[in-house]
Amino acid sequence: MTGRVVSLHLGLEPGLPKAQVEALDLLAGFGAQGDRHAGKDPERALLVAGLPAYAKAKGAGIHLPYGALGENLLLDLDPHALPPGARLRVGEALLELTYPCTVCKSLSQWDLRLPKLLYGGRGLYARVLEGGRVRVGDPVRALVETR
Repeated sequence: MTGRVVSLHLGLEPGLPKAQVEALDLLAGFGAQGDRHAGKDPERALLVAGLPAYAKAKGAGIHLPYGALGENLLLDLDPHALPPGARLRVGEALLELTYPCTVCKSLSQWDLRLPKLLYGGRGLYARVLEGGRVRVGDPVRALVETR
């Protein structure tokens, strides 16, 4: 599975949407430099969302700005279509998808239906295995690891 980075975001301050940026500097075992969640839990270093989550909201009449789901990386593919533990080569960085993001009540600020609508499909957390710079438009390639 391949794709591209559509949008990048940093949580500089509490609340949604996260601020849009042109590039992220990812640090192994840490997350996105400058993000308020970085360094707290390596398993949840980043939130990776896909355009299908935004399409689902739009299909229900909910128009969201990118970053509204709290994602750091928005991709033009669905990360939920990948197996647990899948690795993604994104720009210079290597990520490993860890587990689905819970849908929290903060999404209700956009529409009260949104938490239920995106249950199980908001995005996936990822750990940063190899750091590097990620830019809007960078290629994304899923690497399926055999164990």
